[in-house]
Amino acid sequence: MHRQNLEEKIYSAASETQFLKEGDIINAAGVNLKIDGPFIQGWHSAKNNAGESVLYYRGNCGLWKDILGCSALPDILLCTDNEIIISADKEYKKYEFKIPSSKKEIGLIVKYISDLAEIIKFFNEQRISLLYINPDSLYVYGDKIKLNILPDLSEIGKKMFSPRDSVAPEVLMHDIATGKEGVYILGLIAYKFLTGDNINTYDIDVPDYINNIKIPGFPQFLSKTLSRREERFNIDEAIGYLKNINEERKAAVRFDIGISSSVGLNPDRLVDEDACGYVIENNINFSEKNVMLKACLADGMGGMAAGEYASTAAVKGFLKSSENAENFSKDLNDIVIDSAWQANKSVFDELQGKDGGCTFIGIIFKNETFALAHVGDSRAYLWVNAESECKLKRLTKDHSYVSLMVSSGNMTEEEARISPDRNKILKSLGVVRNRQSEYFDDLQKIIGKKTEDLNIGDIVLIVCDGIWSELEEKDIMKILSGSACGIGIEYSEAKNDDGDVCGTINKFGAQYIADALVSYAIEKGAPDNATALVIKRIA
Repeated sequence: MHRQNLEEKIYSAASETQFLKEGDIINAAGVNLKIDGPFIQGWHSAKNNAGESVLYYRGNCGLWKDILGCSALPDILLCTDNEIIISADKEYKKYEFKIPSSKKEIGLIVKYISDLAEIIKFFNEQRISLLYINPDSLYVYGDKIKLNILPDLSEIGKKMFSPRDSVAPEVLMHDIATGKEGVYILGLIAYKFLTGDNINTYDIDVPDYINNIKIPGFPQFLSKTLSRREERFNIDEAIGYLKNINEERKAAVRFDIGISSSVGLNPDRLVDEDACGYVIENNINFSEKNVMLKACLADGMGGMAAGEYASTAAVKGFLKSSENAENFSKDLNDIVIDSAWQANKSVFDELQGKDGGCTFIGIIFKNETFALAHVGDSRAYLWVNAESECKLKRLTKDHSYVSLMVSSGNMTEEEARISPDRNKILKSLGVVRNRQSEYFDDLQKIIGKKTEDLNIGDIVLIVCDGIWSELEEKDIMKILSGSACGIGIEYSEAKNDDGDVCGTINKFGAQYIADALVSYAIEKGAPDNATALVIKRIA
């Protein structure tokens, strides 16, 4: 193909270093370099006076003088109109192209291609189009990718020229740069990441090439990056589609949930005034896999005439609040607080002036992230299943008279456990009708941040005072440790009310834990209703 000399600013049109040989000493803008030998694409490896390894290029370098820094590009040590020196990064290793054989390798490839797309966007934002990346210049360090030499560039709006063959068709035609040339290069490199092979750009039939790709999303990506310029993705569309591919590869968050409740052993407690429940909403499509879980527990206040009605109304109001899995743009902490106030409204609507109220804990998950709202003396805990050590962390602070006495130093924890005033509640639902700032506690107030993440194997536990007043934290940890410290999976027979075997229960699953907590509280005497709600993340 006939090449013509152009006056427009281009980078790497031709190298003037091709005649340098090992041992040559050159002076680059006052910096003495000893040439070690040729590298790739007109670049030479060299050492400076300090013995540090660098890469040296002599040619048209003017366009690089105005380029701002980018972490995925090599560090420019010196740049003039016709000479450039970059550092040779020793941490990064040359990427070996091969067909990916595991989900982990595919995940890394998606990450690498996405990072390269960000480089192209970085140039486009400076009115520069990327014309060519040498695949041999791609070096990686863990999940990070870096160009070991600089790519070919052209100013957007100017005619393009590159001596390479693997470039967009419009570059070969010396057309005007639009920025989409880099998207074509992204498609070429993506294909090589996925197959280990190159595409012959002189005889390209995209359908023939993409038929070999069996990773969902990538045939579509390649068809839209290797197409004609008019039909080709722009860089923002390419980045957006890569995010969709990455989202589709992710497994949806899954929870194992258990609920158990008992009226207890107190002859004066004729009904179970506790209530709890949960709902799960899934919103799964190509671009997202979102799960919203709402769960709550309310403990009806026994000294009031309508405690059980208050707790039931609170749970229904919270679970029926209008927020859903499609509203992922709203602040999660705001959602849970709004839903808690909706629960409070439901209590007032249900009681219609009757004497009643309840403690309340509401929790909402958006995928693995959760926020919490709390009033009263029911408690929430986070059980962290760490390899080195399992930990139980309180997520709530009791709104009770004895808790206030303990925090002020007027009562010890042991005195609070046996105090006749231990059931006096300072905050609850059904008492304050109009919304008040900070009436509900959230995670920010307790652990210093509005949300927390639940990792796979970790558990959120919500219990009423009928559980935690009978079981010390070491007792709770003893039960939880059986499910979270790698003892193994065991099964026990599940029986119906007639004593007939009707299936199996995962001994270390959420339902078993909930049942075990209530059973243990009953063994301890259970003078109050006992309720436990267990949320375990399993995927």
